[in-house]
Amino acid sequence: MNRIINLHGDDSSKGKVDASSNNLREVAAIGQLATPQSRLIALLIDALIFGLGFGVVWLIWFAYLADRGTTPGHHLMGQVIVEASTGESFGWKKMAVREILIKGVLHWILGGFLFMINYVVDGAFIFTKKEQTIHDMMIGSQVIQRSDKTIIRKLKVDEVDDWLNK
Repeated sequence: MNRIINLHGDDSSKGKVDASSNNLREVAAIGQLATPQSRLIALLIDALIFGLGFGVVWLIWFAYLADRGTTPGHHLMGQVIVEASTGESFGWKKMAVREILIKGVLHWILGGFLFMINYVVDGAFIFTKKEQTIHDMMIGSQVIQRSDKTIIRKLKVDEVDDWLNK
């Protein structure tokens, strides 16, 4: 399945990258949009690491990976968070704002008032045309599948791998 990444957010052909195009260098540099399924797995991995390590393990690992524009879960799924307008990987400052302030503190505060429905609404936005959650839109990010070397492939879980690539 070829999914087009439009870095300019409009319907023009300018800035579009198609995995079937001849410009393989540009495709390799940017990558394809991560599927909603693979993003869900990355979120679950992040939550598992956070929960099992009482947040400490996740924070240490995140501090190591943040400058590369990824979290432990996204890293294990071969994904990177990029600027939606330019395709450049997020640095540690934007990653800290995205992961700790928006997804952490803001969601936690809103969850107290909204009975955690904000997590469902945020996640449901992944099924829109741009495949961005609300937190992605707030900070201007896209999640890109940079590598097919995922934890699922390394563990050889073929059924899950097939589901992720639908």
